[in-house]
Amino acid sequence: MERAEQVLEIVGNETRRRILAVLSEGPHYILEVSKKLDVTQPAILKHLALLERVGLVESFMKASRFGAPRKYYKICDSVNLEVVINPRDFRVVKHPSTISCPTYIHSEEVMRELADEINKAKDLNEKVAKARNLIREADMLLSCKRYGEEHWNCRNCHKIASLRKRVSEIVIHMSKGDIISGIQALTSVMDLT
Repeated sequence: MERAEQVLEIVGNETRRRILAVLSEGPHYILEVSKKLDVTQPAILKHLALLERVGLVESFMKASRFGAPRKYYKICDSVNLEVVINPRDFRVVKHPSTISCPTYIHSEEVMRELADEINKAKDLNEKVAKARNLIREADMLLSCKRYGEEHWNCRNCHKIASLRKRVSEIVIHMSKGDIISGIQALTSVMDLT
């Protein structure tokens, strides 16, 4: 079966579409997905196994503050399909999911580097300084004159805006003295694996 047909068959299931919507927000572990969707963990696990088998999601282990490492799931790559249905034509077209905006491409790379630096930084002041740099980079990207045009990937823009907001909130909490939980939250948010 061709990948486009396989993807259409997989996303034909409402629960799998809802799971993909949750994972589009970022990596989640099974219990988080289960709670957000109000679906049992075994059912979520079954759907995630299928999504992983066809290559739409992948899993990875991540240390937990509360004990054993947890298995997280995230979306692998972007798949951009167009379904054309009209009286004289039916076709499924797969489009490359690239973003051509040079501002976005540069900012995405810089933000990933900053996220790595935040995770590697040992000193609190260094983490906060890197987080502020990340906020500035996200602000620059979101103020790009091309932001919002059709060729932008709205989902990526939304993720960047959400990341910027979350990092800002964490930096504010840290500046008010909530340092330990702030460092943990910042490290968690910056884990863009």
